[in-house]
Order: sequence, then structure tokens, then C-alpha cells
Amino acid sequence: MTTATLKKTTPTGAIHAKHWLAFFFLLLCLSGLYMVWQWELGFFVKIACSILGLPILLLLCSFMAIVGFARFLPDLDLTVGNRQDRTIRNNEGNYESTFLETGRDTGGAYELIQVEVEPKGGNSWHYHKSFDEQFTVLTGELTVGMNGKTIVLKAGEGATAPRKSMHYFHNATNTTVTILVKATPAKGLEKSVRVGYGLHNTGQWGKGFLPKNPWHLPLLLGYSETYLPKLPGFIQEPLINSLAKIAQWKGEDKALEVFFN
Repeated sequence: MTTATLKKTTPTGAIHAKHWLAFFFLLLCLSGLYMVWQWELGFFVKIACSILGLPILLLLCSFMAIVGFARFLPDLDLTVGNRQDRTIRNNEGNYESTFLETGRDTGGAYELIQVEVEPKGGNSWHYHKSFDEQFTVLTGELTVGMNGKTIVLKAGEGATAPRKSMHYFHNATNTTVTILVKATPAKGLEKSVRVGYGLHNTGQWGKGFLPKNPWHLPLLLGYSETYLPKLPGFIQEPLINSLAKIAQWKGEDKALEVFFN
């Protein structure tokens, strides 16, 4: 088996530093509005500048309020019950995932999942904050993207996406591809997969990317610490984690317990 590893390029930093960065950005906006009204500008120019800056200010205030409130809430629960159903099927796509070794089995060292990827199936660009993800192809061919580069893996070949590296996988063929996915260390990937399949199978997933219950999206992303491109990490990481903790505090995860407990 051959394995390809691409070096991660996402900058690291303490989450507290990211919060302070957003806080100082908020102060900067407030200071900017204050200075606008101190300058010798026309009244309507000041009004225009204030109106343009107000939405940004409101968004930043909302962001700080959400993140600040969530800091007082319990951490997101990533545990899965002692489930006997090691193989689960997504009836919508007619494919399966089998949990060969769970975090419970390995004491949190890693989790190993055998995944069927249906023709033209896969996922889009994303990254995980707290675990490395290794893909090994058992049958078929799998296209894997990492940090802007694309490679095609055949049976017996593998690739590793280090934590915080942007990646995706896709089955570009017309036959089902079987792969092994290893997450090191074990975090909430099993819980996220079980919930995702469960929402699809029970009709709780809407059209496209969003579940019907909007609170279920931050829970799904939060369980596996999955983050998306385009939105800066110092915004979406604390925001998704905070929304997931608030959803848990609100009890929105209770409807999902049938999938993982």
C-alpha cells in the first residue's frame, strides 16, 4: 500500500487569540463610527457611513454575544452509546458505512470506518480541526483533493489529510468505491456519520446541504469539528462550536439520540 501525505498549511493559533481578534475588530468598528461623527463631514455623509457600517457592527455584536454566552455552557458531548449496529445504511443513496473500530474500542486512540462511496458521491472541500483523516482505497478509484491539489487513488493506495488541511474525496466513476477512513485520534466522526445517515433516513434532511431543523447543522459540524472554505477560521470555528453548544443546551440533540445512543 502506498500512502500520500500533503503538508498542512492552515495557520494555527489558540482559540482565545481568535476571540480577542474579533473583539478588537469590534472595537475598531465602534471607534470608526465615532471618528466619522467627529470629522468635518456633511451630515448626510455621516449618515451614509453609519448606515453602511451598522450591519457589520450588528453582526460583530451578535458574534461576540453568541461566543461569549457559549463559553459558559458545557462542552459538546461527542460520545456514542455502546451500539450493536456496526453497519448503517443511507437509504437515500443506498450505501453503507461499517464501524470496524470505534473510539470506545481503541480508548480514543483512533476510529476506523469502512465506507461505501456511491457513483458520483463524496463530499466537498472542508477541514477537521482535531484529527488526521487517512483514506485507503479497497476497491475502485477515489479522487482526493488536498490543499488545492487533486490525486486519484487506486485499490491499495492511500492518502492522509492532516488536521486543519483542506480536503475532499469524490467517486468520479460509475461504480461504488469502498474505502477505509481512519480518524486519529478518535473524536466525533462516528457520531456525526450516524446522525447524518439518520437524518436522511427519517426524512429530516431538507433539500441540498441543510437539515430541516437548522440547529442540527451546527451539531453535525460540531461533532466532527468540520469547517468549510471561504469563511475565515477565526470566525467560523468559534461560531460553529458555540452554536453547537447552544443547540445542545436547548435540547435540540434529544431528537438525535435514537441515532447514537
